[in-house]
Amino acid sequence: MPRPAALAASLLTANFFIANLFIGSAAASEHLSDHEVFCRQPQPSCEQQLQKALQGAPVHSSQWHKLQSYLLDFYYDKHRFAELRQLAEQLLSQTDNPPVLQAQLNFYYAKVLLSSGERDKAKTYAAQASEKLTLLFDVFGDPLRLVELANLQYSLNQRDQMEQTLLLAESRFAKSRDPLFVFELNTNKALLAHSRNQLTYAALYRQRALDAILPTGHSGKISTALGNLARTEQLQGQYLAAITHYQQSLPYLTGASDNTIRAIHLLRLAELFNQIKDPSQAHHHLQQVDPSLLKSEVHQQLYQELSAGPEQTASEQAVRE
Repeated sequence: MPRPAALAASLLTANFFIANLFIGSAAASEHLSDHEVFCRQPQPSCEQQLQKALQGAPVHSSQWHKLQSYLLDFYYDKHRFAELRQLAEQLLSQTDNPPVLQAQLNFYYAKVLLSSGERDKAKTYAAQASEKLTLLFDVFGDPLRLVELANLQYSLNQRDQMEQTLLLAESRFAKSRDPLFVFELNTNKALLAHSRNQLTYAALYRQRALDAILPTGHSGKISTALGNLARTEQLQGQYLAAITHYQQSLPYLTGASDNTIRAIHLLRLAELFNQIKDPSQAHHHLQQVDPSLLKSEVHQQLYQELSAGPEQTASEQAVRE
């Protein structure tokens, strides 16, 4: 396996010339795709704010491309994969996408294809995303580009490559105070630890991610951090801690765009109360779950098991994604 220094050297041999970026400066790429940076007001919805802004932006302008980038991120964060795929395919058909947006498009489209089982096609876009993310990192030195690359490697089961990429990001940006970078770095370190069944380390990284993002007030990422930590605690058998963190996530999931994630968290709460032998609370939370919002086969199966009664529920020790 290449060492971080070797990987850094290979990354830095890439071409440093990329023209036509969003607004022509290194700062343009910093958190470019984070929709919560744009959507600061609770009302109207973030999607409505973005669509209104897009209507007022000249088509194919720098601002228009930036807003499309935010919208892609919004659909991805909210698990709205049908809309994400439609928008990505629409933008991919264009020939004038700036490199930052093109990298993001390839990244998200690869993710969508993987989620729908189109693995071979996904690999093509993943390779293109990986190449562009590497180039963008070389130009801007933006640590989030490396974390995005690591996340893509995780999706492709490239665990060793992912580990090296995260090590490089952490070593080169160890003094970073950027909460979004610290959040994303530790979220992906937790993914890697979880995939290796190292739940103690996964819980540690989940907690670090939560600590980093809480002061920002970014409700979507805070609810994600709380849910991730709760799920890891549940798998560790720390049921009361998991219940607390899932419950703490619910006030952050109040918008219509949060319905799918809210349904998943309520489903896990029903499972947890079943695990601590509190059928009344299990039933109370299960009643709040709209099964049509559960897109995953795993979640659908769990809903059916819980609906059938405790005796039909799978073993408490079963690892569910």
